[in-house]
Amino acid sequence: MSDFYMIDNPTLQPQDIGSKTIKRAIWLDDSVCKGAPYFEMVWIVNDITVSPGMHHHDFDEFLGFMGGNIDDPMELGCDIQVLVAGEVLDINKTCLIFIPAGVEHGIISVSHLTTPVLNYSGGPNVTYLPIS
Repeated sequence: MSDFYMIDNPTLQPQDIGSKTIKRAIWLDDSVCKGAPYFEMVWIVNDITVSPGMHHHDFDEFLGFMGGNIDDPMELGCDIQVLVAGEVLDINKTCLIFIPAGVEHGIISVSHLTTPVLNYSGGPNVTYLPIS
């Protein structure tokens, strides 16, 4: 048995199948590597006009958005709305959001996308379980 596990072929999730808005880059949780924390990355490649829905977890989560412009990595190249604890966050630059366990959250929309945006999230648990 190795002391590490390299992921170079992402495990697709149900929301990935046929999606025109996201392209899976990485998925890690207990289903991929026993005992691993949850971590995922997707490229947002088109506007998201319909919210995937609100949810919460029984674990703390971080949620981030990173622009693809290497000359100005803070430039997001789109407008994103995220709902966290009933508050709408208007996002237009690279950021990281910390969401405590039990707090409802979700992406409302992505608009005016000019370049792909990397969306990543993770948490200390071993299996990703959204609770609607």
